[in-house]
Amino acid sequence: MRKLVVITLLAVLALMGTSILSAGVSPDSRDYDAWKQQQVYTPEVAVQPNQPSQPFSIVKNDAKDVCDLLVPWDSTFTLAMAPNDDGYTSEILLPFTFTLYGTAYNSCWVNNNGNVTFDYGLYSYTPWGFPSGDNPMLAPFFADVDTRGTGSVWYKIEANRMIVIWDHVGYYSVGVDKLNTFELIFSDGTDPLIGLGNNVAFSYADMAWTTGSASGGVDGFGGSPATVGINKGDNIEYAQIGRYDHAGIDYDGPYNNNDGVDWLDCQLFLFNTGGEAANVAPVFVTTPPSPVELTVGDVWSFDVTVIAPETAQLTNATISHDFPMSYTITPANTLTFTLGCTATAADVGVHLVTIIATDDGVPPLSSSYEFEIIISEDGYTPVELSGFTATLSATNDVQISWTSQSETNLLGYRVYRNEESLQAGASLITPILIPATNTSEQHSYSVTDPEVEIGHSYYYWLESVDVAASQFFGPVSISVQGEVPPVLPEISALKNAYPNPFKASGSTSIELSLKEGETGTLTILNLNGQVVRSYNVGEGSHTINWNGTDANGTACSSGVYFYKLSTPSLNQTRKMVILK
Repeated sequence: MRKLVVITLLAVLALMGTSILSAGVSPDSRDYDAWKQQQVYTPEVAVQPNQPSQPFSIVKNDAKDVCDLLVPWDSTFTLAMAPNDDGYTSEILLPFTFTLYGTAYNSCWVNNNGNVTFDYGLYSYTPWGFPSGDNPMLAPFFADVDTRGTGSVWYKIEANRMIVIWDHVGYYSVGVDKLNTFELIFSDGTDPLIGLGNNVAFSYADMAWTTGSASGGVDGFGGSPATVGINKGDNIEYAQIGRYDHAGIDYDGPYNNNDGVDWLDCQLFLFNTGGEAANVAPVFVTTPPSPVELTVGDVWSFDVTVIAPETAQLTNATISHDFPMSYTITPANTLTFTLGCTATAADVGVHLVTIIATDDGVPPLSSSYEFEIIISEDGYTPVELSGFTATLSATNDVQISWTSQSETNLLGYRVYRNEESLQAGASLITPILIPATNTSEQHSYSVTDPEVEIGHSYYYWLESVDVAASQFFGPVSISVQGEVPPVLPEISALKNAYPNPFKASGSTSIELSLKEGETGTLTILNLNGQVVRSYNVGEGSHTINWNGTDANGTACSSGVYFYKLSTPSLNQTRKMVILK
């Protein structure tokens, strides 16, 4: 078993930075921050657990920094807490039963410091390793989160699951130069998004810091490492992915050395805490990028590393591929092998390579990683263009057109748009690849972009995609000119007159709107229902100014009057008063 850095309950209570209850100062106290800054940081006391971590699965993603959470934030989420340091919610009741290694829960607390607990809200800001004998916890990133400078914590409860998002959160004290975005999903085991049977998921976007200054951190790193994992609270059952205290993508498993927080970028971890298990599947540490792009004659190699989290286990690997590759695999606890190939003319095309790593645990578990190798011929041009233009249509849409003289082994085209002349940041406006004809004869293509606005200038790029790489053309630019069409109301409506009441010597304004295609009449009536004045109105928004006179220009007497809007979709009457 690898060494697991954890802290005993006694050591937790000994940490002056985490024993908030004994200090008599709560996070919502005005004196809390001053108290926290006066605490003396005591490094964690490490002990070695007697049992291995419970299993977890990794959905491998080689993207870094820019990616979405498994369930992205939207307006249906509820803000868990106002900006704070070390706060937590009140008890939240769950509409489902969550099982944590044999213990059932129907309520929880969301804590600002990157975790959810099931016994009470947790102030503690200096993390410890798992297992521990207290605090049943799901910890996607247990560290000293501080949202007073930026970021928020959100949650959403559904029939069979709860989702919590720590969105662009900073670190103590009010650190905003590095931000973390991560998510926790837990359920009754019936959520198909994370796989039936799984009941916990940790999802990550960009992760940039590990430690607050009250936990020994300097500029967001060092000190007590952040903990990623699950704790039952009995000092026995737990699942630990790792401890993180520095930048970088290094990772050597749940135990051993502290790891680089950038390794978490865009990762997804799945757990089943509803049943007992003793084996953890192998973890890919270093993997080739996808795709690997080669030309005929290139020689390529990459060192792949896979670890078995348990020290007593061996990991073996099998590789499936459809063209010649070289490698030698010898089972080991930390399995490292060099994967290589030489690109030949016979191998031109796209090749899928699958690596399956399997341990010798009980039961044996496997993990897999797939990537593509694209081999192309050297010295040929997949497409020759004779024209690439952007023109304005009669309806103020932009028509992007291009003509190819010849195409060879071309998959298709994509078109991008930006309001600046920089290709970086351009938006893809053709999400479906436009298929190529792959002919030696001239062929013309066109795409219409209706998502443009009058008074704006746009730049367009054309990407040709072949089996090996992409080639970009452009930009071409165009300015969209013309009259801005009016924005018509979605419904017809009559608003309050203002001022109301108004003096006989003055006037009042009546605002109304008619939806597209409608006409109507605004009628002013006296208490007897007699028409005093009427106005014909058409579609759009209008303001009618009435000076208190009838159709003949005669001043109306003081008293109560009615104004009524009649349209095909609306008949509405309101009251107004003329004062002496």
